[in-house]
Amino acid sequence: MEPASVSPTAQEIADLVVKRLIEGGGIKDLANANLLTIEEQTIEEVDRVTQLVIGELLVKQSQGAEPVTNCPKCGKEMTTKKPQHRSLQSRRGDVKFKTDVSHCEACRLDFFPSDENLAV
Repeated sequence: MEPASVSPTAQEIADLVVKRLIEGGGIKDLANANLLTIEEQTIEEVDRVTQLVIGELLVKQSQGAEPVTNCPKCGKEMTTKKPQHRSLQSRRGDVKFKTDVSHCEACRLDFFPSDENLAV
């Protein structure tokens, strides 16, 4: 039974996932694939999409966060470092993203502006 209202965007994403699974080799023999194979391959592909979406959202969150100007540990002024790649473990696997970094010379610690929101 089909859901009452599936937005066109969700349907378009579903169509892309189906195309990728069939044409990209995720499901090599669709005619003979059982439900378990279809389900496992679909979950793997959707998890990859989920990781990318979460990563993009974390980048946007980091860009919108207030920069850390004073060290949360000692209170001294921080310096800004170039953005760094980070990896966090989500329920859907590793999420990779790039975020700004503030550094405290006194404590020799780096701080990321989005850490408070991420509860890490």
